[in-house]
Amino acid sequence: MCVWHEGIAHRGAIEVASCILKWVKTKFTPLPKPEVRKLIILSDRCCGQNNNWRMLNLMSMLISMGYFTQVEQKFMVSGHSFLPCDRSFATIEKRGKVSVLHTPDDVSKMILEAQPAKPFKVMRMQCEDFRHLPDSVLKRPAGLQITSVRWLKVTGIGKGIDRKHWLILRSDDSISQLRILGICTPDRATVYLRLISKPKQGATPQPPYFASHYPRAYESPLPIKKNKYQDLMTMLNYLPAAARSFYKSLQSE
Repeated sequence: MCVWHEGIAHRGAIEVASCILKWVKTKFTPLPKPEVRKLIILSDRCCGQNNNWRMLNLMSMLISMGYFTQVEQKFMVSGHSFLPCDRSFATIEKRGKVSVLHTPDDVSKMILEAQPAKPFKVMRMQCEDFRHLPDSVLKRPAGLQITSVRWLKVTGIGKGIDRKHWLILRSDDSISQLRILGICTPDRATVYLRLISKPKQGATPQPPYFASHYPRAYESPLPIKKNKYQDLMTMLNYLPAAARSFYKSLQSE
């Protein structure tokens, strides 16, 4: 569970992708050939965080970096998007009602103690952890609206047809026009689309599609709203001395 406060980063696609990238690099090492490993991501339909081209680029990048041979993202039906993590959030909220919380460190500690039998794992994100990951490396087939598909799968292995850097998606009637752009299964429910153009035979080898390092999304802590900062300063006298240093370190507009 990745945590940070608004003085470190925002809550958009860059932040979500950076959290997944840090989690992958912390938990896994690149695969030696010919081993295979699959990652399945379950998410809701939030376009600003989960269902967008930056996430799709990240899925392909994880394959290019050798961490996985296949990455799949499954979306819950809008209005029916209750996920196991929502149950975890309910557990944390219940614990928060009986906890004394003054700073983000107190919140992290509360999360760790919310489920004693099987403690949650907390990953504290810092400014340097958020990277300006790409959202335009992959080719965007005309007519493809990734917010309309049921699931996405990026594969890095070639079986049957050459499926390296292909996007496999489950389509519906709203994107039926995509079927003429890719390869369809016999039931015409699954479409295969190439995300990276296949190099011509004898052509000069292309450089890596994804860089090994990306610049920071934030060079310094973010300033919080002026009115909010003033409100925080007025409540310092009511906080323990140990908590005051955190709020004094915040930057305001």
